[in-house]
Amino acid sequence: MQALSRLAAFALISSLLSLSVLGADDKDKKADPPKGEAKKADVKKDEPAKKDEPAKKDADKKTTGKDKLPPRKGKFKDLETDKDAAEKKLLRKATVPATVVAVVEDKKSLRLRLTIPYVKINSGALNNYYNAQMNMMRATNPQGVYNAQNQMAQAAAQIYELDKVEKEVEWTAADEFKVRMKNPPPQFDDKGKLKRYTPKELRELKGNDKLPGFSAEFSDLKAGQIVEVTLLQKKSGPRSVKRGKGAEGEASPDDLPKMSMIIIQYEPKN
Repeated sequence: MQALSRLAAFALISSLLSLSVLGADDKDKKADPPKGEAKKADVKKDEPAKKDEPAKKDADKKTTGKDKLPPRKGKFKDLETDKDAAEKKLLRKATVPATVVAVVEDKKSLRLRLTIPYVKINSGALNNYYNAQMNMMRATNPQGVYNAQNQMAQAAAQIYELDKVEKEVEWTAADEFKVRMKNPPPQFDDKGKLKRYTPKELRELKGNDKLPGFSAEFSDLKAGQIVEVTLLQKKSGPRSVKRGKGAEGEASPDDLPKMSMIIIQYEPKN
């Protein structure tokens, strides 16, 4: 009996010790999460810091406002700020204003000077505009805001400046090329005084074509005239305008852009 009692007591103590060891292991497992969960926790911990960085940049842009230029108005509204873009825009128009530089009779072509307007940015005025904008945002009273707004308005009025670049091109006449005059050629009486045309004479000068101005000939074209040119539109691809003065080699008439009509606007000043 004593031996059985001793065995029972020994078994009880062993089971209690096993339970205490298992409990300690469970606590260790709970204290150390799985490796995958640890990585997820680290990522979540770092995510807010990563998101804050671009958000800060956006906030800086909104604060400074330097990602945008002030709006253009009046004569500057539809002009380009890039010379190449201004040239492309000019040549997409239905008619192109130009000055006749020379008449090339053998190729039946014209050397023309294009005046291409564009907008130039005054960097000093632009910096003044941004500084005034910052002053307005930092102002702590209505008077400070008012002063900064006036400074912004003054700087904005000086940011855009009208400029131009000139380019010489050579364009040739198409097969059915028309030459017109905005005004009829002057006529004089026997005493050398300017004589007015009768309505019938004006109708005859205008011709039967339903075209602007009055009928003229290629021989009426000369250097110094201000003209308005209509180019033939190509069905596919942009029309070439790179030929002319400064081009490598001599361009043949077939390689030159074709003019369908030209209107003489003003004669050269003597």
